[in-house]
Formats: sequence, structure tokens, C-alpha cells
Amino acid sequence: MTNSLFLKKLTFALVCVALFVGCDSDYSDVGADIIDADIHHDFLHYEANVAAYDASTGAVQTNNLPLNSLGVYNNPVFGKTIAHFVSQVELSSANPTLTDPVIDSVYLYVPYFSTYEETDTSGNNIYSLDSVYGNTDARFRLRVYENNYYLRSANPGSDDDATQRYYSDQRDLIENNRGTVVLNNNSDVSQNEEFSVSEEEIKRTYGEDATVAEKFSPGIFMYLDNNFFQTKVLDGGANLLNNNVFKEYFRGIYFQVEQIGDEAVLAVPRFGEGTITIKYNDIKLDINGDAVIEDGEIQRESKKITLNLSGNTVNFYENTFTTPYSDAITTSDEVNGDDRLYIKGGVGSMGVINILSDEDIAQLQAERILVNEANLVFHVDKDAMANVREPMRVYLYDLTNETVLYDYTIDGTSNSFNPKYGKYIYGGLLSYDDSNRGDYYKLRITNHINNIINNDSTNVKLGLVVTENINVVSNATLKNSFTTGETEVEKLPVSSVTHPFGTVLYGSNSNVPEDKRLKLEIFYTKPN
Repeated sequence: MTNSLFLKKLTFALVCVALFVGCDSDYSDVGADIIDADIHHDFLHYEANVAAYDASTGAVQTNNLPLNSLGVYNNPVFGKTIAHFVSQVELSSANPTLTDPVIDSVYLYVPYFSTYEETDTSGNNIYSLDSVYGNTDARFRLRVYENNYYLRSANPGSDDDATQRYYSDQRDLIENNRGTVVLNNNSDVSQNEEFSVSEEEIKRTYGEDATVAEKFSPGIFMYLDNNFFQTKVLDGGANLLNNNVFKEYFRGIYFQVEQIGDEAVLAVPRFGEGTITIKYNDIKLDINGDAVIEDGEIQRESKKITLNLSGNTVNFYENTFTTPYSDAITTSDEVNGDDRLYIKGGVGSMGVINILSDEDIAQLQAERILVNEANLVFHVDKDAMANVREPMRVYLYDLTNETVLYDYTIDGTSNSFNPKYGKYIYGGLLSYDDSNRGDYYKLRITNHINNIINNDSTNVKLGLVVTENINVVSNATLKNSFTTGETEVEKLPVSSVTHPFGTVLYGSNSNVPEDKRLKLEIFYTKPN
């Protein structure tokens, strides 16, 4: 009993000592996840100067992207982008039984991102489109060709037999090796010479009375050349044995875009769900593989072969930049930072940010602070972005190591309705002013800054890009790397490559008005 009482007293004493020591050495972490930027009255405030400037990315790897664009996008700030696309095709079922096939029709269908809204009184399904940019009434010439250039998966010329990379500026590889026959040569000009992005439901019809055979949600729909597919596929023989042989034999299709006048519209079709359907009739066979004969005549039946737009793909971007944008991304002040940061997706530009000078770190370490919140706030240049659609989000990452920041990793917030709005504590979402104009982007890097000050983490360079999807953090390789300071930049986030938008932000140079200038805001507490 005595020993038990002694142990209890000893345990109590040790706990008290631990609590006393903890109170002397630990800091209050209350408010570390505060979202409202105005609620900081309990914290001390420190503003650290940063140096931020923009850098051109140049051509970038665009094979096998998660999203691909097609069409023309014209941005008065950054210039014009024409997006072309090439894809391999695969047999949905290899080695089909073909006896005496005669083609009936061939059509291609690639769905858009769309949402069903309702069905009208005539039985037509009504949809709304997503991921379509520009004037939806605009048209462009769309020609589909056979691709005769083999898109490799591996690069046999590399030391480690690495994955083959294709870049945004390598369209000549396809142009110099494409077929001569325009495959979408239907008399309906809306399928080729005057192609438009429509939100209307697609109806495939047949017969003189236009009986509806199938309905599709909005997408690219076009009839393709019968003679080509009769020869290439139905008469392909042993080339249809399996998809390895087939992809060497039929190397894919190429979507070539040409602008009509000044019209511009760009879509993000769901190419991965695209198909080519070949309708044909063939001799009907019995269970033994013999022709079925009725009344002395060999019977025929309708069949189909489906080709999937799968395998290797490449998006090509043809850019014509404006003079102000070209000048901006070729002249940067790496010491004091730029007046403006031009951040553009696709083949574009990024922001490079140096935070926390050695003097800042030394001062904050001497005060033994705990960072409760640290923000970078990028203000939009509303004059430069007048009448231009801003990107929904920007993405800040570790440029030195080309990876995510710790604050991104530990942010488990999500949005089940729209996943692109996840990681909302980490931030980067566009905030709007009272006139519903884009105002600023805020990024919270509390733990990153705290680790630099208190845990001797490396003060790395940060990169800022626009993003199509905050959840995609993989990288694409730049065709030509560039060096900023001692950091060699070899890669770019894929989510920036797939995004056509750009924005102009106020930078860190002293010429920028104080209330718009980029700074690192640190709200902190000190030990008792």
C-alpha cells in the first residue's frame, strides 16, 4: 500500500514537471488554421520582403496528358494558342472474324465534359458544357488525317530506356508523316470546314425519314471516309491479330486545326473516351463457322468494329504571343523582383519566388517565434486583366525539388461536389471584389515557414503556376531546362500544362504600390 501511494505521488510529480517544462518551451498554436485574413488581433505581425519574377517555360512535354485541348484560344493579354491533337487507336476486340466484310458507315465520337439538365417537351435532352473557352458560336476548320508516325512508349536512345517524351512544338513530326486523305470528308460542313463546339444532343440517324438510331451527349461527332476504313481495317487481315501489331500498322489519327478569320473557341474533349465505330455487313456464320444459306442464298448480317482512341497521345500548341507578354517574360529582375508577374498555362510562364532573406530568418529565430499563420497574397492587376477571364486557381510548390510543399500535403480538406476546390486551406483560389472581379490569390504556407525558422528546413525557391486541377501534382518535362540562381528547372506541373488561362499579378518590386506589393505576411506568437 505504501509503495503504491509513493508511485502515485511520484507519477503526479513527474507529470507536473513535464507540464511546467512544456509551458516554458512550447508555443500556442491557436489560430494556425485561421481562414479569415482579418482575424489576427491576438498575434504579432511581421512582413518579410520577397523577390518574385516570371520566367518563360518554353516548349513542354505534352504526351499522355490527363486532359487535352482542341481548337483556338485567343487571349488579348497573352496571345493566341491553336491546339492540335494526335492519338493512337486500338481495337476494342482484337482479331475479329471477317469473311467478306462490306462497310456501311464509319463515325467518330468524342464526348465533351457536359452535365444533363433536363428533357424538353419534344423529348430532347438538354445539356450544359464545361471546359469550353472562348466564343461558343465561333467555328474553326477541323481536318482528321491518318497519322503515319509511330508514337513510341519507350525511348530506346536513352541511357535508361526511359519513357519517350514528345513536346508541344513537335507537330512537324506528324505533319510530315500524315496521310493525304481528309478522313472527315462528309458534305456536312459542320463536321469539318466549319466545325463548332455545340451543347446540343447528338442524334445519329438513318434512312430518308432520318430515323434516330442513337443519341449521344454533346461531343465531336463526324462521319469518316468509308473507303479508307474498308481498306485499312476491314481488309487489314493479319494486322488485326492483336493491338501491338495493329498500332504498328495503323498508327493513329491526327486532328488538325485551322482558325477561320478571328474566330476562336477551344474545347477540352474527353479523348480518352473517344471511339471510331465501323458499321459493316458480313456473311452470317453458323456455330461451325460455315456460311448460313437460306433459300439457296448466302445470308449476311450487320456487325461493327470499335476502335478506341487509346494508347499514346500528344497535344501540340501553336502559339503567337503578344509583344508585351514576350517582352515581360524575357526581362526579369531576379534581385528586386518584377513589377508584374505573368503567369500562363500551356506553353507559357511561371513565377519564381525567393522568400525569407538570411536577415529575416536570423531575426525571427532570435525571437524564438512560432508561426501561427504565414501567407503570400498575390494581387491581380485588374487593369491588365480587364475583360479577360482569370484562372480559378494558382498553385505554389517547391521549385528547387519540383515537389509539393508540406502545407499542401497535410491539408486534407476536400470538396466532393467539385474536387478542384479541395485543399482550400492551403488556398490559391481566386477571391473576388465587390464588383465580382478577380482580386487576389492567397496561399497559406504556415508550416513551411515555421519549419525554416524553427526546424532548420531548407529555404527553397518557390514556383507559382496556374492550375487546372489542384489534385494533380505530377510533372511534365521542359524541352529546354533553365537556371534561376543556383536552381535548374527541368519540369513543370502537369496541371499548368493542361490549363489555357493566364493572369497578371503585381510583383515584389518597390515600384509596385504598397497595398498591392507581394509580401510574406507572418502572424506569430512568442514564448512566455
